[in-house]
Amino acid sequence: MKNIITIYGTITSPYVNRVVLACRKKKLEFNLWLPEGGSKSKEILSINPLGKIPTIRDGKTVLFESGVILEYLDAKYTKHKLISKNINKAAKTRLICAMWENYVLTMLIRLFVQAINKKPDKKIISDTIEKLDTGLEAIENFINPGPYAFGESFTLADCYSISGIIFLNRVSGMIDCGNLLKKKKNIKKYWSQIAKEPIVHETIKDIKNFQR
Repeated sequence: MKNIITIYGTITSPYVNRVVLACRKKKLEFNLWLPEGGSKSKEILSINPLGKIPTIRDGKTVLFESGVILEYLDAKYTKHKLISKNINKAAKTRLICAMWENYVLTMLIRLFVQAINKKPDKKIISDTIEKLDTGLEAIENFINPGPYAFGESFTLADCYSISGIIFLNRVSGMIDCGNLLKKKKNIKKYWSQIAKEPIVHETIKDIKNFQR
């Protein structure tokens, strides 16, 4: 019987869709769903006391935190490797992931909170946009201008880059922060190419369908 991985979460979450992208690239069968009650449902809290998404169940293995999940999936399912066995290449891949996670996504979450706030704080927005731009500029100096974020094949760096850009575009549409990629030629060129990948197109389509 074929193993099907359960991913608890929603496709709109950048933390969730990066795991979905990895599963699709590695051709792993998965079921994505969120129980009634969301991340604080009894079903999720019984396996993840923090009540966070994504949480996965793979047979008897239950894990949360997207970074841990991605490393686990790539170590267990060795086809279509997302992390090179070469130490230097693996380190650079993880570096790009860390930059998206710590300097871009963190800032986007702050902006997202302000966007849905009835009384957004203009000072927080301005300060966050400045820090976000600094993070994007750092990535601009490391990311390949395509077809992949790093190296000559799809890696973990692409999972983070794709989910990061998708969320950036979403948040930019919710709050007036200008075109943050206007002067980021490498990131823009990268996105124009990676967005054509079937698994990326499918994921973007799923997000749009969910938001309707």
